[in-house]
Amino acid sequence: MTHFRIIGIFLVYLFCVFVSYADDQIDNKDAHFAVKKQKYVLLIEPRGMRSAVSMIIPGARNTVYSAGYEGSLGVSHYKAEEFRRIFKSDWKQFRERALKDSAKHLKRLKPVMVRNSDNIIEYGLIQSEDPLTASTILLPQFREKFKDVLGSELLVLIPNRSTILVFSGSVNNLNQYKETVIKMYKDSIYPVSREIFRLNGTGIRVIGDYMGK
Repeated sequence: MTHFRIIGIFLVYLFCVFVSYADDQIDNKDAHFAVKKQKYVLLIEPRGMRSAVSMIIPGARNTVYSAGYEGSLGVSHYKAEEFRRIFKSDWKQFRERALKDSAKHLKRLKPVMVRNSDNIIEYGLIQSEDPLTASTILLPQFREKFKDVLGSELLVLIPNRSTILVFSGSVNNLNQYKETVIKMYKDSIYPVSREIFRLNGTGIRVIGDYMGK
């Protein structure tokens, strides 16, 4: 009797292990399916948004990177558990995948060069309703779009999700547009940053705040 009881317990144990393994496989498949169907969005946004998954930006006080995705209802932030399930808490993996989508979007963008009354280029302007727009500044290809006209070092303002202003790093004329940019930031449903981004061969860094705080 004892012998059969031991065999029965062992069989129950094997069944539980099998069910647990099957559940893990289903979870993995679900996570993989979620990864396949989602469009990743590396968001640049105000620190006050307090999203569940965010990373610091070098030099920034008021702006962070956040992890999001674009679904049928627009852009959503990843919840911490959801992010861990899909990316195993690996920000680098998320960033790489998100920037692949950003790179595709960047190819479609057509910057406008805004000139002053003397026909001299003041800045480059990018406008697009696509939520991937702001994250394109993280790509090496972004600098290449402006290098021939504005130089190898750029100063970038992103007042809202659909607008990027690109200035030459060697000719600092940002103050002329300060009030306009502040208004764009404050009036936006989707503000991005009140800070000034410097882009050069060493990467990206925030160097100031055009709202002066």
